[in-house]
Amino acid sequence: MHELSRMAYLDALGIDSYISRQQLPGAAPTRRLAVVPAPVVATPLNVETPAPRISVASFDRPAAPAPSAPEPARGREAVARFSLTTIVAGHWLWLEDLDGMPLTTAQVHLVQSMAQAMQVMSGSCEERKRPDIAQFDWPIHTNHQLDLGKEAARASVAGFLARRLELHACLGLVLLGHTGASWVPAQELVVPVVSTLSTAQMLAEPQLKRQAWQALLPLVETV
Repeated sequence: MHELSRMAYLDALGIDSYISRQQLPGAAPTRRLAVVPAPVVATPLNVETPAPRISVASFDRPAAPAPSAPEPARGREAVARFSLTTIVAGHWLWLEDLDGMPLTTAQVHLVQSMAQAMQVMSGSCEERKRPDIAQFDWPIHTNHQLDLGKEAARASVAGFLARRLELHACLGLVLLGHTGASWVPAQELVVPVVSTLSTAQMLAEPQLKRQAWQALLPLVETV
């Protein structure tokens, strides 16, 4: 048997070595091998081997600038939002801020009745026409890069009213209520301007119509 094969069999049987003590008669000469046991190295338990230190060459680099704190947002003026309704009735332009509420038929009829009474009182007997109604909404755009402040709103209202007054050849402007009146630069208009109670107030309390009529009398003289 080949010596390597024999040693492989012995290893499988768990036998380190197997040789005869003396030369057997008629057998092939036995090769005497010197077996030197491998040194046993005792390994201590629960001892962590320190990781090798890796030296890293350092280079001088410019220090990165510290991030600057963001600038506080500048206070931006809150954009006012409102809608003004205008009615052309008789020889005058009537303006009212409905405060987000829809314009009712009763309010339109009240304006027409007041305009008709003013025409009769002035001696003008024109036929009652269908009222022309238009609404102005602010802001007129959503571009915050443009001026949306109060002065810009008042200038836009002035331009809107000037176009309506000229288009319908109105002889005066009636401001119904005080909410919308705050947005109207009356000094920039070329027609007489009077201010009185809102239609909502007069419909809720009919006795207030006498007070409103007193405020409308100066416009009767413009016809």
